[in-house]
Amino acid sequence: MADKIRMDSHKLIYHPKEVARWKDGENIYPIEMEVGLTNACNHRCIFCAVDYTGYKPTMLKADILLPNLGDMACKGLKSVIYAGEGEPLLNQEAVEIINQTKGYGIDAAMSTNGVLLTKEASKECLKSLTWIRFSTAGIRETTYNQIQRGKPGDLQKVLVNMEDAVKVKQDQKAETTIGVQLLLLPENKDEIVEMAKELKKIGVDYFTVKPYSKHPQSGNVIEIDYQELLGLEEELKQVAEENFSIYFRAHAMQKLSCKRSYQHCYALPFMVYLDAKGNLWPCIVFMGKDSLSYGNINEERFVQIWEGERRKRLIGYFNQMDLEKNCRELCRLDEMNKYLDELLHPGSHVNFI
Repeated sequence: MADKIRMDSHKLIYHPKEVARWKDGENIYPIEMEVGLTNACNHRCIFCAVDYTGYKPTMLKADILLPNLGDMACKGLKSVIYAGEGEPLLNQEAVEIINQTKGYGIDAAMSTNGVLLTKEASKECLKSLTWIRFSTAGIRETTYNQIQRGKPGDLQKVLVNMEDAVKVKQDQKAETTIGVQLLLLPENKDEIVEMAKELKKIGVDYFTVKPYSKHPQSGNVIEIDYQELLGLEEELKQVAEENFSIYFRAHAMQKLSCKRSYQHCYALPFMVYLDAKGNLWPCIVFMGKDSLSYGNINEERFVQIWEGERRKRLIGYFNQMDLEKNCRELCRLDEMNKYLDELLHPGSHVNFI
């Protein structure tokens, strides 16, 4: 599973045709899109990157999104991650949207806090998901409540929903990968081994532990020295087994103290972010800065926006942007940018294969 998921790397190597077209200067369409189905959330996590948006109960409508997804499938979109600003399952049309996404031939995935992923919801949409990831901040109720700040009893609901999702996967013979992600914080660092053991009993496919990085617009600030916690990886390795993988993202933790090795964000055309209001953004870092939005699918179809002059102007702006001043410390595009930068600036020995 580790080689297929490539948790701390990238997967552009599997899309050489799109990369070649990009390198030749073509206006390629995104391979992946992240979608915020709603800005509402039933938790107020202390690490939330988009706390600045205000958790307004805005819902992205299926009758607006789905026709655009159909267009994008024809243009080369291959995957959609339903995550975004809020809890996707608060959108009453989420199951319909997920199933229809798969119906268009687009791989669908979802990141959720899991409180609303009941057994019934799993039965309705699990088979349409390539992967589902529970965001769970701890295995002890006091820790979980302190970090995720939901309702009392939410952790027990989530653990039951995980068990039910595993059972539904088995019953439906689904190939969905079920994972759990924890953001490593001072509050939960002493219980991640205990959590790994519990998750293995439940039967999920993997457990990943990642570092916190501050969103430039977020009001949340968390101080943690990950160099002191790298030793946890060895403890976690003892829990992993053939059917239960553990990804301790040490590489990402170490990158927090490093500067970028590239000058430009080359990967922007390969991904795009759609928020619950229908705004298209180059990435979630710029969400809310209206002058940096490509456009809105409530006003124009996605294809019109992607081919439009506004997006072309913005791409020119982003190509000149100072990444160290404007971007997040741990950017999802970082590994792709390293790869693309190397393709554009090869050494003199590349023909000696």
